[in-house]
Amino acid sequence: MDKFKRMFQINKKVFVFLFGITVIGVIFGSCLPLFLNSQDKTLVGEYLSDFITQINSGYNSLLLFKNGFFNNFIFSFLIWILGISIIGFFVILFLYFFKCFIFGFSISSIIINYGFKGILFSFVYIFPHQVINLFIYCFLTSYSLIFSINLLGLIFKKNNFNIRNSFIKYFKFYLISLLVFLISSLYDSFVNPIILGFVFKLLGIWFT
Repeated sequence: MDKFKRMFQINKKVFVFLFGITVIGVIFGSCLPLFLNSQDKTLVGEYLSDFITQINSGYNSLLLFKNGFFNNFIFSFLIWILGISIIGFFVILFLYFFKCFIFGFSISSIIINYGFKGILFSFVYIFPHQVINLFIYCFLTSYSLIFSINLLGLIFKKNNFNIRNSFIKYFKFYLISLLVFLISSLYDSFVNPIILGFVFKLLGIWFT
């Protein structure tokens, strides 16, 4: 915990900047469903209906786990590898913004389609695993940006930067991120569908 506090104090501007991107991304994603045309709204509604039907009628937990963890692995690996590519600074920001955008879009789409019932639906759908994932993506993005900035400073300004120790720390955090994604994917695949099924019955959301 002390390491995280120290890192936050040293790189406060990066975290404040990412917090702003998080807020903007979630807000933009939340607002988009309001401006979709009727055809796109229908597609979103059909996707949610298919999801509910799958949960209520049966699902393949192992397949859900494979897909969920693979998606997180690929997305996080892109952010991580771009952090050591020098030219990936803006791509990292775009990827993180996109992740926040999808987060907000998912919540808003559920609430718009199911009203007050959608509030509980969306809460169970995202909490705690997707919230934790977004938190980890925020820290991974910050590590990537900081490493990239330090690398640029080393190359162009000849700053004093211990690249070996920094890379080891960067790689260790990426491994920790993968472990968290593994646990959250297990929860999302084997536990969350059971809770969602109970919530659907409680709210009377069946084959909508």
